[in-house]
Amino acid sequence: MVSQSDQMRRQTTCSVDISPDVVDAGAEMKLQAKISCSPACDLGGHTVVVKDQTGADAARVELTEFDGTTNLTRELAMKAPVQPGEYTWLAVFPAVVKKGVSFAEASTPISFTVQPHTTHVVAWDTPSAVVVGERFRIKVGIKCSSACDFMNRQFGIYDHEGAQVARSTLAGGRWPGTSGLYGAEVELEAPARAGLYTWSVRAEGSDAAMPHAEGSISFGVRVVGHPEYRVTVEAVDKDTQTPLTGARIVMHPYKALTDEGGIAEVCVEKGAYMLFVSQTRYLTFGLPVEVTADMRTRAELELEPVPERN
Repeated sequence: MVSQSDQMRRQTTCSVDISPDVVDAGAEMKLQAKISCSPACDLGGHTVVVKDQTGADAARVELTEFDGTTNLTRELAMKAPVQPGEYTWLAVFPAVVKKGVSFAEASTPISFTVQPHTTHVVAWDTPSAVVVGERFRIKVGIKCSSACDFMNRQFGIYDHEGAQVARSTLAGGRWPGTSGLYGAEVELEAPARAGLYTWSVRAEGSDAAMPHAEGSISFGVRVVGHPEYRVTVEAVDKDTQTPLTGARIVMHPYKALTDEGGIAEVCVEKGAYMLFVSQTRYLTFGLPVEVTADMRTRAELELEPVPERN
């Protein structure tokens, strides 16, 4: 037989939803506690205590919603610890008495992982080909996963053997049209021998104020010998014979654009190439060429066919 005191005492259970459970150091995470008892009872106005890894009270949040089965708190925004690692906090619903009914204490662990901020690195505007020993420029962008200020952050450029060939600083503000990307332009010198090389941009990790993981990206550097011959390309509309301005000329890895007269000059080494000429709304023109001296060629481009309407 159940005593009257047992009838007036109810067990409670506690659970917590956390998002995200893998969070950047010092970034925001959201918690929502849920308290239930049997039979179901509205515990609105009572408090859930969040204790950190040291056992200290980190936050208190009130139960504000009862759906007929479960009591819920509002979504609580909290800052994650700065030190990376595995953490277990504790959510505690203290024992309470409501309308003569005792509700037992309930608790549940809150487990999550704190990680260093991810450092994203990009490189662009790398030339399609560079002559041996000549200087060239590329653009480098670096961004933090939590949009930290990367002004004056340093980075290095490393060659195919891992040697640092340049070091620079993100001296400007955020790159126009981006959210949190900081950029810089870097001047480099091509290797002394022709070939295809893989270089990299590397931003070292940092523990200053907020931990950041190292970030890097590789990019290709195609180095060619000194051009020996000039190939002059004239691009025209096949039907009207009018010059095509801004047509793209490719004799891989060499590239050029036609001028207002439809003319482009490409300086290349001796050898066999596939010449491609392309322009918006036109079919791409292709022609195999053997370059053994200065030469001139004409590309007549046809308009793309217009799809028939049903």
